[in-house]
Amino acid sequence: MLTSPDPSYHEKVELLLNTLRSLGENEMFFFLDEWGPIQVRKRGGKAYRNDRATIPRHQASRGSVSLIAALSARTNQVTWHFLESKGSNAMMDMIEILYNQYHTKARLYVTWDAVAWHNSGAFLEALDRFNKQTRALSVGPIIELVPLPTSSQFLNAIEGVLSGMTRAVINNSDYPDTTQMKQAISKHFSERNEHFRHNPRRVGKKIWELDTFQDFDALRAGNYKKW
Repeated sequence: MLTSPDPSYHEKVELLLNTLRSLGENEMFFFLDEWGPIQVRKRGGKAYRNDRATIPRHQASRGSVSLIAALSARTNQVTWHFLESKGSNAMMDMIEILYNQYHTKARLYVTWDAVAWHNSGAFLEALDRFNKQTRALSVGPIIELVPLPTSSQFLNAIEGVLSGMTRAVINNSDYPDTTQMKQAISKHFSERNEHFRHNPRRVGKKIWELDTFQDFDALRAGNYKKW
């Protein structure tokens, strides 16, 4: 059962869906999330083979890998950046990467989970200064936040992309160091981006196409069975 204690849950969901559906030609929407830190070691997982792999209970760490990624709702393209640590600075770095990557757009909408550093005072002040400078120069997109309700990771479409990457690249792996793990992750995302460049499809089929989302009364009632 999917639940959220956020008192503004219904309003935030409606804002998310309405923003997606009303995107202009010169606007883009991104789902953001962090992944990791994941220790580099021999890992278990499903594999198509007959032999039984053994995973040592105690292993020396070969380092750890963390990243932040943004998923474009309209183009299904992933932008990613490896991190030294999570925090407000990492979020602002990704905002600047998206700004530079989509410099010709008028507005970029961004949504992410409601963890503390995603909505910290320092981050919001930095974003306000960033947008103020953009307006003064009259060049580049304005960044607008669309907050997700508390404890509603199931609404963040990039969660499934990161989960798929973990199953494909991390599970049942034995990378010798962080460099090779990062290379494998980057290859996975690059190949995924290439696939959707040749096979265009928007993110979140349920968000864009199912009638369930058009009936906000059913959504408020928690009717998730048809999804």
